Amino acid sequence: MVGHLLIMTSLLANSIGLTGLYFSCSEKLGKLGLAGFLITSFSLSLYIGKLYWSGFIYPMVALEHPEFIEAFGFGPGSDPKDVKLKTVFFSGAFSFVLGHLFLGGALLRAQIFKATPIWFVITGAILVGVWPLLPNIVQMLSVFVSLIYAIGIVWLGFLLIFSSQELQKTLNTE
Repeated sequence: MVGHLLIMTSLLANSIGLTGLYFSCSEKLGKLGLAGFLITSFSLSLYIGKLYWSGFIYPMVALEHPEFIEAFGFGPGSDPKDVKLKTVFFSGAFSFVLGHLFLGGALLRAQIFKATPIWFVITGAILVGVWPLLPNIVQMLSVFVSLIYAIGIVWLGFLLIFSSQELQKTLNTE
């Protein structure tokens, strides 16, 4: 449960940082950047909901109604049996990849930040997005996969903070 809280907190911080990133340079990112921002925000919300389910609701339902979990395939790894549920379940991962591809592409095109942290974010997002589709043995590498994404996000955050501080200094001296 502590792990779920930490991840949910980091996803919330990610959402806030993503909002700051987008609105700080929205004019230069264009429609592709807007689409990427909206899709990524949606996917982060889906991930937060999935973590809330697996950390807080699933344990209670599994104790009281294990037949429900078994009937629909809502285990900890969650591989829903119903096609509609599976579609919704995996739409979060697909949206995560697509949103970051759009937003990353817009950031690369706008050349606002160095390309390296953007490529970390794009690569990490692709790996995080396809991670649920991989076999269980590969899923054990999720910490390393998440680390690639986190390095890019934190790096972009620092670049955003330092660039806004430099802009503020410039405005104060004028």
